[in-house]
Amino acid sequence: MKDKSITSFEAIAFLVVLSIAGIALSTNKIMIQTSKSASILNSLFITFLAFIFTSILILMHKKFEGKSLLEISNFVGGKVLKNIVGIIFIIYITFRISLFLRIISTTLQIVYYPMTHILFIIAFFCLATAIICSIKSCSLFKTNSFIFIVLISSIVLIFIGNTKNFHFENIYPLLGTGAKNTFLTGSSNIFSFCGIAYLFFLPPKLKNSKNFSKVALVSVIISGIYLVLCTANTLLLFSDNLTNSDIFPLYLSVRYIEFGTFFQRLDAVFLFLCAIGFISVLCFNTFILTNIVKDITGISDDKPLILPCLFTIFDMSLIVRKTSTLDFLENTVAKIIYIITAFVVPFVILIIANVKVKNN
Repeated sequence: MKDKSITSFEAIAFLVVLSIAGIALSTNKIMIQTSKSASILNSLFITFLAFIFTSILILMHKKFEGKSLLEISNFVGGKVLKNIVGIIFIIYITFRISLFLRIISTTLQIVYYPMTHILFIIAFFCLATAIICSIKSCSLFKTNSFIFIVLISSIVLIFIGNTKNFHFENIYPLLGTGAKNTFLTGSSNIFSFCGIAYLFFLPPKLKNSKNFSKVALVSVIISGIYLVLCTANTLLLFSDNLTNSDIFPLYLSVRYIEFGTFFQRLDAVFLFLCAIGFISVLCFNTFILTNIVKDITGISDDKPLILPCLFTIFDMSLIVRKTSTLDFLENTVAKIIYIITAFVVPFVILIIANVKVKNN
């Protein structure tokens, strides 16, 4: 990605679309599994936590305006620490996007292509991404801004369209299985905000790096609104009855919507939008991966890295075959890796960096 090429709106769209992918495909269902009837309350709580944690990280980053986490890592511990941090993010991004790719490919296979091997569906996404990644990244960010508007509009329309089908008794008891699961155990659902993990790769790319704090906080707020609407839609429509389904609940909820005689079965349109949105997410992850590898290896051109990154994602998405294994990886392993990558690593590095600056 070219330096200083992204506007504030494009950056917000980038972070929010990354979070939307996780919320729609995975964390919405996981949240209802863990918090039951208190899922809406839990989504509000973790939005507040995400806002607070992001605010703290931004405050700590203030002395390093325009610097990425890798650059700050290099300042703190030289190339060794920079490489370690880069590898941690490579592992997280590759792992998480592989799970998302498997989830959406499974849904497409079950709903529309039951006779097609999932390998070909996954290959389609990777091939489309490889082609798009050969285009200038600024075009991708501009296109994603439109996708962002469409995805935000769609959740509002889905929520409104399903209002007549809601069962408001599903919110009782208000604290679900107890305050501990809602607030303490449920706080791990903060991994719904996938965009936060990519936050500190943005500063060098922003046209106006002074808007970084505004971009970060606005993206958390919009992602939180999407999360609350998505969770409320699923809980009020299905309760926790779909937690074992291979198909993500938001797609199933669209099947209940009818706008007159001519607008029925909108699920096909929604799944198409999801596929387009996911290709955008896969492209972004590929760009970030290639940029990290380029940064830690010193390679001058990141284009040759695109195919190796996509082959790795392709292979990892095929490894997981059982739904139970996929649920375990997403509900347990992904949470741990996310918290380490999005919060622990930046927090520790920024603390040391601020101390070093102060001492100097």
